[in-house]
Amino acid sequence: MKTSVSVQNFLEDNRLIEDIFHELKSIVASILSSVELIALYDGKSVEGRITRQTEAIKSQVIELDFQLQNVRIVQYMLNKSFQFKRKQTSLHLFLNQLIRDEPYNKVLYSVTELPAVKKVIDAYIDEFVIRQLVLNLYFWMNRHSTSHQLPRMVFSFEDTYFEIKGNFYASYIFPSPFKSSMLDVRDTDNELLNQPLCYLMSYLAALHDGTFEIIVEPGKNVSIVIRIPYKP
Repeated sequence: MKTSVSVQNFLEDNRLIEDIFHELKSIVASILSSVELIALYDGKSVEGRITRQTEAIKSQVIELDFQLQNVRIVQYMLNKSFQFKRKQTSLHLFLNQLIRDEPYNKVLYSVTELPAVKKVIDAYIDEFVIRQLVLNLYFWMNRHSTSHQLPRMVFSFEDTYFEIKGNFYASYIFPSPFKSSMLDVRDTDNELLNQPLCYLMSYLAALHDGTFEIIVEPGKNVSIVIRIPYKP
């Protein structure tokens, strides 16, 4: 089923802004905590601990930058000034650069599967929007995965569309008080994954005439399938 999300309906749920604001506050709190720990280590023999904290700060700053881009998208839509800029893109090259180049290579490379291709695959996409879609998917999965298991993200290239499939073992199931027509949700546990950031991902897919689907399997195993056609 094709995802259909209008800007009006998308923005009616103000939980999205609150959700992003909460994430920003959490990231800033984590950075401050790491800085405070480094200050406590000052002058002490704590081999390796300062390095771990500085790496944590780098990771948090990367996520902070990404979340600020989400704020910019929402702001543009609220101002009705969002400009969707599709162009012909060498898809495999674009995705390869996204997952291998800094600053996102440290978080994406180890959890992503991008198969080799024998021919150039062109797609008419907005590169900024697809970048945000991929990053939203990763950070959302990582946030809700169990601590002992990293999420996985697999790209595949079909005849008329490319697919992004995310999979993770959820630390809990997310209950929702209502059913949303924005998402195609199949839930075997009678609880819906109906979080505001899922609305955002669904909307970014819909901009490309794509689909966004969440499947909750027994045992809290969650799959997200995003399909984007190569051409409008």
